[in-house]
This record gives sequence, C-alpha cells and structure tokens, in this order.
Amino acid sequence: MLLRPIAINSTVLYTLAFLATTILHELGHAVTGMLLGSHPILHHNYVDHRTVENLSSGQQIAIALAGPVISLVQGLGAGFIFLNSRRRSLAELFVLWWSVLGFTNFFGYLMTGPVFSAGDIGKAYAIAGTPLWIQILLAVVGAALLLVVAYRMTSPFLQFSSRAEWLEDGAARKRFSLHALILPWIVGSAIITLLYLPIVAVVSIIYPVMSGMVFIFPWQNAVNIRDVQPASSVTIERTSVAAIVALVIVGGVFRLILAPGIPL
Repeated sequence: MLLRPIAINSTVLYTLAFLATTILHELGHAVTGMLLGSHPILHHNYVDHRTVENLSSGQQIAIALAGPVISLVQGLGAGFIFLNSRRRSLAELFVLWWSVLGFTNFFGYLMTGPVFSAGDIGKAYAIAGTPLWIQILLAVVGAALLLVVAYRMTSPFLQFSSRAEWLEDGAARKRFSLHALILPWIVGSAIITLLYLPIVAVVSIIYPVMSGMVFIFPWQNAVNIRDVQPASSVTIERTSVAAIVALVIVGGVFRLILAPGIPL
C-alpha cells in the first residue's frame, strides 16, 4: 500500500514527460520547416508541411532529422542536470524521466530507421538514398547505446526510494522498480495512446508502448544493484496534486489546441 503513491506520482510524471517530449520533438520539425519555408501546421504528434515538395532534398532531410536531434539534446541536457543534482525529489524524478525519454526517442528512431521509412530517420535515409548496410550499422549502434542507457538507469530510479527496507534485498528493489518504473510505463502508455488519437500513422500508436520495452531490463537488473542510499526527501510517498494538475493542463493543450493544429 505504501508504494501506491510512488506508482501514481511516477505514472503522472512519466506521462507528463512523454507528452512534453512529443511536443518538443514535433516543435523541432515545425520550427525547422518554418525557417526553411515548408509552411508547417503543428499538431499534437505530427507536423503537416504544406509545401515541403518545393524544398531541396537537403532541406527535407534537415526537417526530418530536427525532431530526433532535439530529443537527443533533451536526453543529454536533462541527464546532465540530474547527475549534477544531489536531491531526489519529484522534480528530479521528472528530470530523470525527461532524460530517459529523450534518449529512447532518439535511439528508437535510429533502431527502426531501416524498417520504418515513414519515421523521421527512415525518411531521411530514403531521401538521401543511404545504403542499407549503413542503416543497419547505425541501427545496431543505436540498439547498443539504448541498452547502455537501460543499464545505467537502474540505479537512478532506485535512488528515489525513501525507505531502507525498499532496498534491503533484491526482491525489495525489484518491487520498488516495478512501482516506480514498470507500472508508470504500462499505465502511462494507455493514457498517452488515448491522447494520441486519432491515428495518423500506426507507428504513432505502437510507439508509446513499444518504446518502453527497454524498461524491463532495469526492472530485472534491480536485483543486482548494491549500495543505493535511501532518498532524504519523502515527497515521492505523497501523491502530488500539483503534478496531476500539470498533467491535466498539458493534456488539455495536447488535445484541444495542438491536435486541431497550429499554423506556423
């Protein structure tokens, strides 16, 4: 029962970070398109470039890659902030999710580039005529780096445990990771999928669930982690009304303003 507020808080922050990541990613496409003259309309999970056919191949590639690059910068920037913070409160938990989702977004596109030509990096490959062997090599590199991120995120999530008994043995650590990591991914993905409607591309519906499959590794790996100190802050044990309100506001913007589209 004590772990229930932790699951709620982490689910809310995961969903909030996922929506913010999506908005920033699509904004990268839209702003780049606006600067290059594609006359974009920014939607909740895609961008409609009305005159993209008038642009050069290089400009179209720049627009396609802008979103993934923004996500990579997000992952690196938020990761730097998290690693340099000594506090482990709900604000840091959001930053951790923000970093992880930036990395999974970028490396996910890199991994699926050879398979999904409609995806950002796959689209760039198609326009540039990138040889298949290079696509596969970059996909393997992306998969390897994503595994590194998955391995390194095991301990950071455990650091949000505010009680020593939640870290005392492998079973306890795995149980805490289930509530702080796996349940937020499952429940959050269901919420995000509903907010993503209507379906524009099948991959946009599959992505919220599939992108979190990598979280299974740090959950299972929690049994192997040692010497994690309990967090000094107990805010994670109290359901955050502020986080829920923030999610409602962002969700409202996502559905009521961005879904219909904003011309830039």
